[in-house]
Amino acid sequence: MRLPRVAEVRTQIAALPIPNAPWGDAIHHVTHIELVIVDVLTDTGIEGVGFTHTSGVGAAAIEALITDDVASFVAGREVSPRGLWHDTWHHLHDMGGGGVTTMALAALDIAYWDIVGKSVQLPLADLLGRCRDRVPVYRSGTNLDKPLDELLDQVEGWVAAGYRGVKVKVGRPDIEEDVERVTRVRALAGRLPLMVDANQGWDAGKAVRAIRALEGLDLAWVEEPLLSDDVAGHARLRERVAVPIALGENVYTPFQFAQYVAAGAVDYLQADVGRVGGITPFLDIAALARAWNLPMAPHFMVEISGQLLCSIPNAKVCEDLDGGSLSDLGVLAEPVPVQDGHLAPPASPGHGIVLDRDRLAAHRRTPTARSGG
Repeated sequence: MRLPRVAEVRTQIAALPIPNAPWGDAIHHVTHIELVIVDVLTDTGIEGVGFTHTSGVGAAAIEALITDDVASFVAGREVSPRGLWHDTWHHLHDMGGGGVTTMALAALDIAYWDIVGKSVQLPLADLLGRCRDRVPVYRSGTNLDKPLDELLDQVEGWVAAGYRGVKVKVGRPDIEEDVERVTRVRALAGRLPLMVDANQGWDAGKAVRAIRALEGLDLAWVEEPLLSDDVAGHARLRERVAVPIALGENVYTPFQFAQYVAAGAVDYLQADVGRVGGITPFLDIAALARAWNLPMAPHFMVEISGQLLCSIPNAKVCEDLDGGSLSDLGVLAEPVPVQDGHLAPPASPGHGIVLDRDRLAAHRRTPTARSGG
């Protein structure tokens, strides 16, 4: 059986309002999630669907890179995901090894793997090599700006829904306020795993003070305590505190993850499939983590990330960000539900994610003309 060839690449952007917006944390004020949707049509008639996301900024740049530079480069090529990914990444590398380039590649790569799964009539998890039938899911929220009573109501809802852990934001100006809020959340969460996320909001000294102040609350990890560019700083911090360090949602290439791992700077790797470039590099990062006996706990996009965790041995847990999943954004025509705190992959060939095209069309973003002053 020959592989299908790329016949056409189509794109669109949808700007989707976040339920209960805005999100607030140390670095974000977000009202919309932008989805860049890519449909890859092949000469055999099989179509693959891919997507990537932004926190409301940059989707037009991602779409332009795909339509202006990538679509013609991959036209007529066999849909062999690894080969296409590496050839295209080298083609784009002068624009940067990660960031807009890998976010554009992600949408294409997810579509390629969808095509291959449909071609051989296998669900994605089986195509990649299934290790388990479902993965545990924790719930998180971008809730640093919520008053304490609203935060507790949110967490209470997550616990009642059966999630296998909860994560809340930290980074208030007063460390003692963070301690009070997390202490109250711990009381609600009981023995469930509890994580906190600083969203790169601390400097080195405050990170040490804050994490030590939180150490008695049995945290599973503290996430992104420092700027994601600071590999050496995370390594020094990890030597000075007892709480494990998690990071990766703002790390874009396997090379950058390797620097973190080799420096002894991280305990949990949180690769975001939409930011690292798709399924192909996500699997490379998972293999790197496994070689160092580190678990994967990916960021965002639970409907696709959960499927990938079912196909890697070193899966830990998957994040379901309140208001940020494809389900919460209302763009799924067929459900990919979290049930009893777990996600099980769809049984249909490919990734099984069917998008609600009417919903996407209703929120389609069109270019806006801008004039200089």
